[in-house]
Amino acid sequence: MRGTARHTTRAKDVPGSPAWWTKKSSTSARTRAVPVTLERIVDAAIQFIDREGLGELSMRRLASELDTGTTTLYRHVSSKEEVLVLVVDAVFAEVEFQVPEPNIGWRELLGDLARSMRSTLSNHSHVANLFALSVPIGPNSLRAREVILGALRNRGFESSLAADVYTALAHHVLASVLQQSMTDYRGDPTSNGSATTLRSFYRSLPKQSYPHIVELANQLTSRSAEEEFDFALNCFFDGVELRLSVASQKRGARKRLVGT
Repeated sequence: MRGTARHTTRAKDVPGSPAWWTKKSSTSARTRAVPVTLERIVDAAIQFIDREGLGELSMRRLASELDTGTTTLYRHVSSKEEVLVLVVDAVFAEVEFQVPEPNIGWRELLGDLARSMRSTLSNHSHVANLFALSVPIGPNSLRAREVILGALRNRGFESSLAADVYTALAHHVLASVLQQSMTDYRGDPTSNGSATTLRSFYRSLPKQSYPHIVELANQLTSRSAEEEFDFALNCFFDGVELRLSVASQKRGARKRLVGT
């Protein structure tokens, strides 16, 4: 009897037996279903940060997100900091930075690019905080920078103005995204479940001390985040146009002086 039992147990593991093939197929299927790649790690990190917030991310929790162990992650990345660098560049890849048509003016071009950047970062508002920590220089961010700078140079922008315009535009986009949450409590008490809004607070202030804030309580809190963004963007463009006009006048004056 003991010999029969031992034979029966061994038969389950005999290569080629139905039990062996079932076990083999099941293991292979699980392995093929969840290959861990660098791309999957970065995608999972973005999804986790979008859902849980930047401060909640750890290598352990990221590994759990991928249904694997941290050892597997470390075969592809050296640290969480490396994951975050790759996350920033992956988000930049979502922005449409196609080389623009030559007949598109710089104002329309920059407006479209700024709104595309803002829309992308707004979709990943927790990731946007990473853009404030260091200048992104991954391949996707470099490509975006190159497209914008090239478009400005091809439209007659001098080198220093092209660089300053790009930097100011990027800062404006980032600031708008980081301050997006400020709009939640300005005028609509239902947006955050609070009966006190910034508008009602302004109205409640003593007029003798803050006459202009009380007077403009509605105006200070009536614009949406998108409207505020566009207003500041157009003011910025107006300033750039003024600089271009002054530079053109100076070039014309120099040419006339040389001609005489």
